[in-house]
Amino acid sequence: MKHLLLSLILSCFSFLTTQASADWHVVRSHPQKHFLQTIPAGNYSGITNMGGDVYAMVSDKSDSALYFNVRLYISRQTGELLQAEYMGSKGRAEAAGLDNEAIAKVSDSTIVVASEQRFRLKEYLIGQNNVPGKDRNGVAEDKTQPKLWEWSMREEDFWPNYGFESLAYDSIGRKLWTINESAMRRDGKPATPQNPHRNVLRLMSFNRDDVTAVPVAYLYRMDMPTTMKTAETYAMGVSELCALPDGQLLVLEREAFVPKTKIGAFCQCKLYVVNPLVETPYPLEKSVEAGAPYVSKRLLTSWRTTITLFSQNWANYEGMCLGPKLENGDQVVILVSDSQNGYAGLLRDWFKTIVISN
Repeated sequence: MKHLLLSLILSCFSFLTTQASADWHVVRSHPQKHFLQTIPAGNYSGITNMGGDVYAMVSDKSDSALYFNVRLYISRQTGELLQAEYMGSKGRAEAAGLDNEAIAKVSDSTIVVASEQRFRLKEYLIGQNNVPGKDRNGVAEDKTQPKLWEWSMREEDFWPNYGFESLAYDSIGRKLWTINESAMRRDGKPATPQNPHRNVLRLMSFNRDDVTAVPVAYLYRMDMPTTMKTAETYAMGVSELCALPDGQLLVLEREAFVPKTKIGAFCQCKLYVVNPLVETPYPLEKSVEAGAPYVSKRLLTSWRTTITLFSQNWANYEGMCLGPKLENGDQVVILVSDSQNGYAGLLRDWFKTIVISN
């Protein structure tokens, strides 16, 4: 009987490992689109599915609304985004200058938002203003409400403007994932064209069934910068994560280069797949030692947008989440770019859909 039980356990483990290691590949990548007539210009930096075809987006410049709902009409045959509709702001931010960069729905009643300015991940109730002391109607809070989760790090751990930019929730494994955008101070200086190297980042997961537990961390190493030119504005880091149904993660590496003249600006995006289920954790507080384990990554797809004399399709993609499954079972991934509120009338709030399958 013992041998039979052991055999069953090993068979289940083998099956789960095989499933989790499935090789995702791109079926098709649709051209990016913007919707000037139906989506107001913003600083959209994160997106999550709220149910059906409704999605919530956060803005890293909003000092009032917590998030904004949009309806995305996506073809169930091809995965193409056909139309987008703005549905208005939701909730209230509890303070100004939070620099909210990412959002993930973690339950039927709550979302988690990443604040880069506060170096914090915080859970909020859906449909309430979340301002301490009062509900959305100005009535005193119900003290029987469950305590909402919150986690943060020290400001001195990060280089300026390189804190938490990403969130993803694995509803099957019940894990919330984040990663610092660029290297923490303990792991060296952020890569630049004049200081090219591979940023070392800390990929972290939080167990939703034990909110008091410390995060499980892994080491992630980015690619090298692709340019040595001098930039007026340069940012290289992981701008978003997305949890796949089998426990693997999509990791979006983004290199944004803008020269003083703006002509020749580019944003290089590389979408990788990593499988934390087969990787070795590395303590978050521990310095990186020789021989430390880095997670393996596999390139899924890449694309580059630019500003030239004849084309202005530059898009800084900062938000990513799963969209619907198609009729044939393929999976849609949705990306949204930060237009800096339609900067100079030149940038657009681009959306992009990529269809993947395993």
